[in-house]
Amino acid sequence: QVGVGFQAQQKVTQQSLVQLEAFYALQEGEGDIEVDDPPVDVAAVNPWMLRMAGEVADGVHVHPIGEPGYLARHVVPSIAAGAERAGRDPDDIAVIVPVTTIVGDDDAEIAQARDMARASLSFYGSTPNYAFIWDEAGFEGTTERIRAKQKAGDFGGMATEITDDHLAVFCTEARWDDLANALIDKYDGTVDRLVFYNPAFDSPERFERYGAVARAISDRSAS
Repeated sequence: QVGVGFQAQQKVTQQSLVQLEAFYALQEGEGDIEVDDPPVDVAAVNPWMLRMAGEVADGVHVHPIGEPGYLARHVVPSIAAGAERAGRDPDDIAVIVPVTTIVGDDDAEIAQARDMARASLSFYGSTPNYAFIWDEAGFEGTTERIRAKQKAGDFGGMATEITDDHLAVFCTEARWDDLANALIDKYDGTVDRLVFYNPAFDSPERFERYGAVARAISDRSAS
């Protein structure tokens, strides 16, 4: 028995031993892998991390509450500043943005998606280090109000602090047939890659529809 990671005294199978031997061989400089270096992306929110990413990373994963104003005020200029410091071209650093979408075929489906978005945004809104994003977008005090509900154990009340005005700024709302164009119009020229945040928590049927939207975006971007 050996300790692997945090799983103390885990019984190691023969396959695990082979993998460990291969790992140690690489550490000793044996068996070089003849492939290009993989791209290294980092997640960043605050300006220091964004500048660091501009200096050394291949891409930046922006936070899900990274609305276009925040991208323009902080993400793009901070990455550019870091790249300039390192003698790099900012265009070589991919800006990767997870987007929260409110999408449906009818008003009832849209309303349900709005409720899900409120819950998601309120969760992130409770993080003190992200407060400046809300404040600069014109929603001062959002984090303080959400945290007050959180401390009181009123988790449903947290979501009520996310108004329709919040949703209009931090989400993209559209019918399914219009979602691809809405996202392109909102992020074109700033973002290199969009990541759909919602499908991880959605139904298989809606997951498939997000795939169709992704293909539509890819096709339009390539044309």
